[in-house]
Amino acid sequence: MSLDKSLGYMLGRSLKVFKNHMNIELKSKNIDLSLEQFIILNMLDSHCDFIQQDLANQLQKDKSLIVRQVDGLLKNRYVVRVENENDKRKKTLILTKSGFEKLNEIRQIGDEVTVKLLSGVTEDELNVFRHVLTKIWENGGLNEDQTGC
Repeated sequence: MSLDKSLGYMLGRSLKVFKNHMNIELKSKNIDLSLEQFIILNMLDSHCDFIQQDLANQLQKDKSLIVRQVDGLLKNRYVVRVENENDKRKKTLILTKSGFEKLNEIRQIGDEVTVKLLSGVTEDELNVFRHVLTKIWENGGLNEDQTGC
C-alpha cells in the first residue's frame, strides 16, 4: 500500500485543525478551558474512578501537565478530589454539577465544529472514515468502546 502522505501526518494534521477550531470557538464564547481539559472532563464523565495518575496514563501525558490541567478544573469547581476508599493516599477526581453542565456546553460546541468541518462529506464517506478509524484502533489493540476502566 502506497500513501502520498503518512498516516501519522494526516491524523496529526486533522487533529490540529479540529483543536484550532475548538479553541477559537471556546475563546469566542468566553470559555476559559483548553481542549485537554475538555478531554479530562469527558473522561471523568465515563463513570470510571480516575486519579490524576490514571489520567496521565490514559492520555499518555506527563503527570505534571495533568496536574496543571486538573488544578484549573479544581479552581473553576468543575471537579473535586475525593478520598479513595481503598487507598487513603489517593484522591479520586469527581465531576461536579457545574463541571457536567460545562462539559455539555463544550460538547455542543464540539458538535458544531464537527458539523462545520464535515461540510461536504457524504454519509457514505463518513461511514468509511469511521470504519477505517475503527480498524486502526483494532489493529493497535484498542476496542472501539474501550473506556480504560
